[in-house]
Amino acid sequence: MKKFFEKNPMFYYTFVLAVVSIACGVVIGGVNALTAPVIEDNLLAAKVEAFETVLNGIDDFDDIEVGDDYPSTIQSVSKGYDAADNVLGYIYEAYNTNKFGNMTIVVSVGLDGKVIGATFVAIEQTYNVPGTKENLTLYIGSDISNLAPSSDLISGATGSLTTLQALLADVSAAHSLTAGAIILDPLDEVYGTGYVLESDDAFVPTAHVIAKSLVMQGVDEVGYVYSLSGSGDYQDGTPESIVMDVYFNVNDEIVEILLPVSTYNHSGGSFKNKNITYLELFVGLSKTEIQAVIDTDHSDIVAGASNTNALINELLEAFISEVA
Repeated sequence: MKKFFEKNPMFYYTFVLAVVSIACGVVIGGVNALTAPVIEDNLLAAKVEAFETVLNGIDDFDDIEVGDDYPSTIQSVSKGYDAADNVLGYIYEAYNTNKFGNMTIVVSVGLDGKVIGATFVAIEQTYNVPGTKENLTLYIGSDISNLAPSSDLISGATGSLTTLQALLADVSAAHSLTAGAIILDPLDEVYGTGYVLESDDAFVPTAHVIAKSLVMQGVDEVGYVYSLSGSGDYQDGTPESIVMDVYFNVNDEIVEILLPVSTYNHSGGSFKNKNITYLELFVGLSKTEIQAVIDTDHSDIVAGASNTNALINELLEAFISEVA
């Protein structure tokens, strides 16, 4: 090999460069594998801190899909809950830039349509940043559909104020879309308004399938729901439990799989929403089609929330073996 390189120096240099490139790739890949989860955790922590600032009493939140019809400045929309699982309001994260820099605001809106809280999570502007921050707080208490400051706005940074007001207008537009899409109970669309759940007394609970209820519309059975429960490793390896409700129609097709907040003891926020997205893959399937989805690699969907996803799959497989 040494003589080959002596006779062919270009091959030597090419070989060395290839080895260096491979080594760098391995190092970069390893560093990324170690730092990516940390970065994601830090981003989530910053988001949670901002949410706690603008929505007092928030205990958990669910992300709402931001559709193409939302203003492009809207980065995220979330629904906030208190410790008793009551909806406190909706939280909007909006970002924009101007010639002076950029700004990101977080605004919460109550169920009555009033701005509950508002803060900057980032602001890079040249003039009067304190004044711009104060201007944002003047909109707290205003009706989101008819924004008006509580007192005279602070002058001295016209460009910043213009961008801020444009962001608030986009939050108003986003809330209009969110409120218009809110369904008090998404299962109303499936079972009809006024459906009730009645315990199926003939059902015998198993290790993981703890209950079955019939979905009734008057005297007619329009579906049924199984409640699955179990524990799995969470964060530092401590086992924590979740409950999962699997709803079926009269054709034995899954119409919804819900993770009730009150019995969900794994990561919330964006991590929970990854598994909610995963569970949507089962909608429309029969019991016999569940395993095929479980056996398919969906790591791209649930990246960062794999422990909870493993528990979800474990419960679904237990449902197949114990009941279905």
